[in-house]
Amino acid sequence: MWTDTGTGNFTDDKLYVGQTNAKTIERCLLMTTDPGDLVLDPTCGSGTTAYVAEQWGRRWITIDTSRVALALARARIMGAKYPWYLLKDSEEGQRKEAEVTRSAPATHATYDDIRHGFVYHRVPHITLKSIANNTEIDTIWEAKQPAVEEALAALNAALAGHPVPFEVTSGRPSCRAKIRVSFAV
Repeated sequence: MWTDTGTGNFTDDKLYVGQTNAKTIERCLLMTTDPGDLVLDPTCGSGTTAYVAEQWGRRWITIDTSRVALALARARIMGAKYPWYLLKDSEEGQRKEAEVTRSAPATHATYDDIRHGFVYHRVPHITLKSIANNTEIDTIWEAKQPAVEEALAALNAALAGHPVPFEVTSGRPSCRAKIRVSFAV
């Protein structure tokens, strides 16, 4: 369920009555196509599919029986501003890819082929194994463990006279629900 593609602050403003949300079309295109693929929209409407396909480097064909719909789509696409991307299969793209991956630039020939994709900024992939093997955890443990032991001792001292489990009531009079709490310290 895509709750962020419905209505409200997460969507684009509708300019036309029959306009589909661009975020929905974008998500469908990104799931099913690669840069350079051909997208067919047999019901052009306001041209949202062509607009999104152009934005994400897909070729597109759009069809409609209404001249009004085609005129709207033409105006929308011709007047649109799109973000600028670097092709991975270009000399500048190879240099940027090497910079992003911190490796030597590729030396093979380039053809400016969009099917090779774009150069993207990357973030490190963090796995549970990398967290478990992280040597900084030992340093953090040594620094923070005395404070944890001190807080645990203070909690045990505060609970020393109370029966376990004990009852806690809510602070607000309107909801004086009793909660049974048990501690195993």
